[in-house]
Amino acid sequence: MGRGALTDPFAEQVHTVWRIAILPLLSLCSVAHAQSAEDVTVDSPFGVRVDAGYMYDNNVNRAPNGQQRLTDQFYSLNASASRSLPVNATSRVVLNGVFGGDMTRFFPKLGRVFGEVGAAFEYRKSAEFYAPTFSLFARGTAEHFGSEQRSGYRYSVGVSALQPITDRIDLFGVLAHSGRNANSSVFDANDNSVQLSLEYSVPSDGTLYLIGEYRKGNAVSTGPQSLVNLDIAQVFVADDAYTNPQLISYRFEAKTVIATLGYNLPFGSYGSMDLSWRWAQSTPTQSPNFPGASTPRYVDNQFMVVYLKRF
Repeated sequence: MGRGALTDPFAEQVHTVWRIAILPLLSLCSVAHAQSAEDVTVDSPFGVRVDAGYMYDNNVNRAPNGQQRLTDQFYSLNASASRSLPVNATSRVVLNGVFGGDMTRFFPKLGRVFGEVGAAFEYRKSAEFYAPTFSLFARGTAEHFGSEQRSGYRYSVGVSALQPITDRIDLFGVLAHSGRNANSSVFDANDNSVQLSLEYSVPSDGTLYLIGEYRKGNAVSTGPQSLVNLDIAQVFVADDAYTNPQLISYRFEAKTVIATLGYNLPFGSYGSMDLSWRWAQSTPTQSPNFPGASTPRYVDNQFMVVYLKRF
């Protein structure tokens, strides 16, 4: 089964996974791949997974209106490995590592390479079908972008719970804190999030999933200078990824709502194809302080397809 979630909205995009991986996704300020440390070790022979994906983003710079929005296409390739270490009859430690990269079609400095390590402590009281699984997880990611301003590292810590509802329906929840440290302070970020996912295993052996998420914390948008942008900005800089024409990136406090709808279909031996659509809207917590100005809204749609293969 597969599930996805945007993990640093307008600062980091996250696709949460359970039992298999989903496509690495864009952050709302840059390309980002984040895989939950609470993932379960896959049941392939060697515990190694490779995924190749494509994504179309209709607002890659997270602009607040149609005239300023830019589109791009992303191509990703990632490899990961997991290992499960039993602690006792009811708990275990799961370790995982990921290495990969993203390429873009129109804005090459948004491409990157990254490495990530994660760990989770998982607890399940009994082997009964309806017994929930609880997890305490942490992960860290080092990344290098074509944009020097965006290069740096990320981290995320949190708790999760998986609750079987029926033999076809699972409910999954996550509470997390995420942070980012980049070469430019504009892309430094912190946020807290709550996520709820529902998965349904359809009779054809595929999995339909729906994810809702709410985040509060830092967000980043890129566009031309304006009074509204500068008024709500905590910090801003001339962006080294958007130079023709020169745009600025600015960081602000925001509330973000994210919804993801996807379908994962087994494909061949230890393989699967995942199709998903993600919608996100971020609203600044501070309104512009001059007459006649309205609070901007930042809306993004991402359409993704990924092929996953386990070895």
